[in-house]
Amino acid sequence: MAFEQETKIYRFQQGYAEGLLKDLDASKAFELICADGVSPAWIIGHLALVSNHVTAMLGGTPKVDTEAWGPLFGGGSVAAADGAGYPTWDELQAAFREGHGLITAAVEGATAEQLAQPNPVEMLREGLPTMGDFLSFVTTSHVALHLGQLSTWRRVQGQPPLF
Repeated sequence: MAFEQETKIYRFQQGYAEGLLKDLDASKAFELICADGVSPAWIIGHLALVSNHVTAMLGGTPKVDTEAWGPLFGGGSVAAADGAGYPTWDELQAAFREGHGLITAAVEGATAEQLAQPNPVEMLREGLPTMGDFLSFVTTSHVALHLGQLSTWRRVQGQPPLF
């Protein structure tokens, strides 16, 4: 199986994410952590978009419209505090959970030939030259970065840390 360690970490992070989401007040899901910051809705939408996009890069079928979600949740997008024009909080969570399964299966099924290909994300290619390098980043550091944002948002809301 390809990426055994990374998928183990990715599954652990999914459990952590579920803990962060468990008692999140849905009425606050679109509230920004600070001016020009992000919201839980943006974080979860972004992670759902990335998992679906990477699934497509590996030949799988995404479950969200990555073209439509890109302007809302892609790199460089700006989180909207009012949620207008965005999927609902329930839809975002469902897409996040489904995307987790999609990317896990796609990464576990990646071939040595796919992993050796150049990283398709040009801005990351210098530091992460191959698709394998990129997948390691996406399934570990990238998720951890955004879950850290979500954890910080919870703390600002007065919620306790999970650990």
